[in-house]
Amino acid sequence: MMLSPAEDAVKRFESGASCAQAVLAACAPKWGIEVTEAMRLGSALGAGLAGLRETCGAVTAMAAVMGLRYGNESLMDAQTKAAHYERVRAAIVAFDETFGTHNCKELLQKASIEKQAGVPPEARTTDYYAKRPCAAFVRFCTAYASAEAPSEA
Repeated sequence: MMLSPAEDAVKRFESGASCAQAVLAACAPKWGIEVTEAMRLGSALGAGLAGLRETCGAVTAMAAVMGLRYGNESLMDAQTKAAHYERVRAAIVAFDETFGTHNCKELLQKASIEKQAGVPPEARTTDYYAKRPCAAFVRFCTAYASAEAPSEA
């Protein structure tokens, strides 16, 4: 049985990929991008951009995938660029309406997880995944970016 992109992304996340890597790797093949390239592209985007706990890495990856789907190639095409920005903003608003924010630190605080910027990544253990809400963010962002109906985990 073939997994949906959203379930593929969750599986990748639960196997050790960062939130951003999981979203990118699950979506990239649809646009002819190798999974290994997607993993490298997403490698610094997790944990709120390189561990800074700013914009959620899954949200950043969702925006990147939407760039593959809708982004403009012409530097002079302001109308397409504006429409693309509006789509991405709408996706972020939908994420915020579902989860309350797109800030990594705030998302973790809602789950009673206090993480400071720049702290080395934790070991991926059963306990790590049990307390982390990130699989839901990965699922939502992948579903939204790949045009599935997004839903909260």
